[in-house]
Amino acid sequence: MSSYAPDETAYQLFAEATWLQGAIVTSVFYGVALTLVFNCVRSLWYRIRSRASGYRRDIFFLGYVLFVFACASVYQVANAQITQLGFIDRRNYPGGPAAFEESNASIPINLTFVLMDWCADLLMIWRCIVVYRDTRFRLLITLFGALIFIASFVTGLFWLIIVSVPARAADAWMSYSLLFPYLSVSLASTIFISTLTVLRFLYHRNRVSNVLGQGHGSVYWNFSTMIIESASIYAICSLLYIIPYAVGSPMANAFMQILGMAQGTAPLLIIYRVSEGKSWTSSVSQNTSTSASLQMRRISANPTSTAISTTTSHIRSNPINIQVSFDVHKSGDSSVVKSVGEDKEEVCHAA
Repeated sequence: MSSYAPDETAYQLFAEATWLQGAIVTSVFYGVALTLVFNCVRSLWYRIRSRASGYRRDIFFLGYVLFVFACASVYQVANAQITQLGFIDRRNYPGGPAAFEESNASIPINLTFVLMDWCADLLMIWRCIVVYRDTRFRLLITLFGALIFIASFVTGLFWLIIVSVPARAADAWMSYSLLFPYLSVSLASTIFISTLTVLRFLYHRNRVSNVLGQGHGSVYWNFSTMIIESASIYAICSLLYIIPYAVGSPMANAFMQILGMAQGTAPLLIIYRVSEGKSWTSSVSQNTSTSASLQMRRISANPTSTAISTTTSHIRSNPINIQVSFDVHKSGDSSVVKSVGEDKEEVCHAA
């Protein structure tokens, strides 16, 4: 070992490295979140100024994005500050910077951590309710989503209150042991709600593909990948924290910091898709059942138009008109085209 290394064990040095590297990677995630916020605000502001369909929803999303951005900014600044305190200002703290980070809870970090998690849960639950809006499971999904959020809210609030009490905040075991079940509940709810949403998309994909052909169901697969991409960011980061924590590895220190910023980044991906018109809306769900229609009707023979051709002996008698029409449905925010083709007719004449 280098003679310039501090007089600490290898385990202590590794624990300190996880805290420092976690803070650096968290800053990278903040840069990603900042880029998404800029794109979301630009798209939403354009839609709000143009008074497009879903005007009130866009205003809500704009407020949502700005709130998440504010929480992410506070989280980033507070995390950088406590990293500076541990590695510079309080460098001689007993046990080193790692011990300082574990023993000193930051209220701004904890508060914004929980708020961004609640925002992410609410958005996922809302998206799930929207895609089940026209089904008989609508009430069941709504109640189940409410129960999931209540469970996440109660466990998060309980942890937040405990770590905000000075006498308990210094107890690292109490703080992190309460964080573990809270994140487990949040992770389980995210995976389950995302699975329900994706299953609904795949159902519509198969339904449209059976009527119109395989190529026309691809849009629903795009919806599914959007939900999977967003949920996977949070799920992967949660597992990367929960698993090392369960086995007692200091790697949990790094992933816990990254997880806080990932909670703010994941919902911004969905908002960006919504603002760009690449998401599922309630009108899409309502129009799916009427995207394709098959109409058959018998037309009375017109005796005045019946004629005998000089080149054929066929007589036009009581024709049957079969009209197959595929309606073009486009949501108000120009997000989804339901099907293509309109007013294609084929007339079959009986001899």
